[in-house]
Amino acid sequence: MKYKELAQLHLAQCETFLNKSKNNSYSDNHKQVYQDTLFKLFNAIKPNSENLDGRAIKNFQRQLSFITRSLEFLLDSTLNSIPFEVVSCLDIVMKEWIKNEEFIIVTSLDNDMDEYCFDPTLATDDSIYQLILAETGVEFPRRLVQISMPLVLARDYFSSVTLYHELGHFIDEYYLISSDLSEAIIDYSAFQKQEIELYFPYTVKQDGPGRKDSLQKLKNHLGEYFCDLFAAQYVGNTSVYYLAYQEISSSKVTDYTHPSSENRNHLVEDFLEGKPNPLLKLIKKFIKEYTKNDLAKRFEKISGDDFYKFIPLDVQNEQQLHGVFPYAWDIWLKGTANFLNVADLKMPLLPESIYKLLNNLMEKSIGNYFIQKDWQKTEIK
Repeated sequence: MKYKELAQLHLAQCETFLNKSKNNSYSDNHKQVYQDTLFKLFNAIKPNSENLDGRAIKNFQRQLSFITRSLEFLLDSTLNSIPFEVVSCLDIVMKEWIKNEEFIIVTSLDNDMDEYCFDPTLATDDSIYQLILAETGVEFPRRLVQISMPLVLARDYFSSVTLYHELGHFIDEYYLISSDLSEAIIDYSAFQKQEIELYFPYTVKQDGPGRKDSLQKLKNHLGEYFCDLFAAQYVGNTSVYYLAYQEISSSKVTDYTHPSSENRNHLVEDFLEGKPNPLLKLIKKFIKEYTKNDLAKRFEKISGDDFYKFIPLDVQNEQQLHGVFPYAWDIWLKGTANFLNVADLKMPLLPESIYKLLNNLMEKSIGNYFIQKDWQKTEIK
């Protein structure tokens, strides 16, 4: 196999991709710094591309793949691809949960309408950063946290609530919450299991050949429960509503990767309404122990008729900022007839028109908050 020639092909592809990205425009300067560091890495490994053999080719390939994968997510995070308002909201959330490290939230746009997911590769794979530092001396001050979303919904604020859920997967992976909690639960006594069996309606093998599979299934389900609760802190039950709709044909069905939509919604409602719940209590305990942070409502319920009057909300703080999403969702879920009555319109609006209106008002409400915040920083300076 002509590995050297194939490595040269990979190099040429990577260089072409890099050159195309030179004119990328980002709302966050940290993304620009990260991209500049990718160029620095490429220039460090390119001179050695002529003398590759054995393991050196594998390491060369890993670093080129790292560059192209990073660029893929940076490209989908430019000003023209996804609104800075949504990512700025997620940045606030990130800073509340991780204090000692810096990350950059980036998005990848997918053609699948249901494609909401978190990819941990660039955020959690220490080995690639160690390899880069050892071979080139290049160091990345921040890592990318990759969240995928549907291309056609990139500027849709209603579905953006699911990004809070996907960010929860990163927080979960970072602290290993569901991983360690699954280890604890699988060894519970029968009496302890009875308290939470509603949320795990299947046989769990404590030992033998089935233990590993049971452990992974528990981890998968606990991860989804955690992320539902994590998102609910900021956007109420809107995220679990949206995700449940995608699985409407199987709302009571539990599969290997996800619990039933019914159980997920039940857990979130208990959290939001402050009802006693043994699984919720257990998850709260682990969150506090692992993150030194509390699972708590972090959004302000917004009332008033501003959106009915076609006026953006005057957002005063971060709690109200997150509250913009459930406020708009609440209006939508009350139905178009209610919108017609409260807005005092002379003629009805089509649901499509109301959707566009609300989506636009969410964008302006959130965007105005960050613009004012930037102005205040400028005035202080």
